[in-house]
Amino acid sequence: MTVLIGDKKVRIRNPKLLTYDDYVKLTPPDSGNYELHNGKILFMATPNATHQTISMNLSAHIWQYIRPRQLGKVLAAPMDTVFTQHDVLQPDLLFVSKEREDIIQKVVQGVPDLVVEIKSQGNSSAEMSYKKYIYESTGVREYWYILPEKQQVIQYENIDNELIRIKVLEIDDTLKSIVIEGFELAIKDIFE
Repeated sequence: MTVLIGDKKVRIRNPKLLTYDDYVKLTPPDSGNYELHNGKILFMATPNATHQTISMNLSAHIWQYIRPRQLGKVLAAPMDTVFTQHDVLQPDLLFVSKEREDIIQKVVQGVPDLVVEIKSQGNSSAEMSYKKYIYESTGVREYWYILPEKQQVIQYENIDNELIRIKVLEIDDTLKSIVIEGFELAIKDIFE
């Protein structure tokens, strides 16, 4: 690209967008602390104990429901999930239905049916907005955004490649999944 600075034309190089292959080569193996956002590698802070407790509670409840019914797989971070060649995220939890389990290889090579993000102090609003954009534009069917400090779960459904907020669930409410048929969970059980 050429721009005019004063009376001189100056050639500016377009920034290189890193790919998943670059990401694998440039990040430490098995570190779990990096994501690739729009071709840029970002370091992710280690979650705190509250975050991990919520993640474990929720994954245990989902796993106990889906496993005997053979509905699919639930996976927890760190788990590289390749949404696009330039976007490799590590959702806190994800669910892939049995019919689509072939996307689970060494990493997840495709779009999960359900993605869960638990807000941490280290998350910026720009980061969380970008993740939501990637989830909706790539076709994640259901998204739960958990706000520990408010003890809330915001539930979204993907309608025409837009994640539409369905409900803001409070501590006395019950979460009913859209993609995990029959799955219900009292919100209080997530935050115990």
